[in-house]
Amino acid sequence: MTHVDGETRVVAILGDPIAQAKSPELFNALFERYKVNAVLVPFHVPTANFGTVLEGLRGVVNLAGVVVTVPHKLLACAYTAHLSDAARQTGAINCLRREMDGTWTGAMFDGAGFVAGLHGRKHDVCGKSALIVGAGGAGVAVAHALIDAGVASLDLFDSNAASLQRLAGALRARNSRTVIRESTACAQASHDLVVNATPCGMRAGDTLPIDLTDAGPQTVVADLIMKPAETGLLAAAKARDLATHPGRHLLENSIEAMAAFLRLIPTLSTRPAAVDNADSAAA
Repeated sequence: MTHVDGETRVVAILGDPIAQAKSPELFNALFERYKVNAVLVPFHVPTANFGTVLEGLRGVVNLAGVVVTVPHKLLACAYTAHLSDAARQTGAINCLRREMDGTWTGAMFDGAGFVAGLHGRKHDVCGKSALIVGAGGAGVAVAHALIDAGVASLDLFDSNAASLQRLAGALRARNSRTVIRESTACAQASHDLVVNATPCGMRAGDTLPIDLTDAGPQTVVADLIMKPAETGLLAAAKARDLATHPGRHLLENSIEAMAAFLRLIPTLSTRPAAVDNADSAAA
């Protein structure tokens, strides 16, 4: 158990729901490993209260920052004075640093962490086809990161047509090499990589967010959900002998960069550009 005293730096994680979050476990283990007097604690914050809670946290002097999780990643941008390049590009944030004047500097690590996790498990996406289901904060970040990683084609699915069109338009505006298609119809997996970026699968009995009927033997099935570790989608993929990529790999490949961004552990010699850019933005 992390020791807490009057000098402990605090990090909050805000989400709705919050019980599925793995960040408290991983961050607090990281703080112990680095012998940092810091603790991350979960806050269950409904969307209607998000702005009020953030405004109140601005006044907490020993608050290092906030980890932002579902469904607040897009909303968080509206409360942020300084943005990293990745956060500005995606319009989403998953980490907020409290500056000395009480303003927030926001960064987005989901995309870089997801691709780093794929590469760490020898899943190269360059020149491959990909499908992302979900155009919320995490889905947006992963979509931009896959474009940067060189996917040949990217299919986007979301039931919200406005969110879907906004994401597809942003991707086309910054990349003309990747074939981008969007649809509100049923998501069929016939791709090299399929990604669930929705909350569907957090609860027992949830329907599968992606139809794996057409998945080929080369298909890698990824789910961004942290808990349960094996979602219904991943279990269905295993039953078809498909490679799976659980959500924990995203967080495990982001956590040190996030802690460095919050200035709680030493700066990493190699880390996502979002950290350097956000540091510069707040200088």
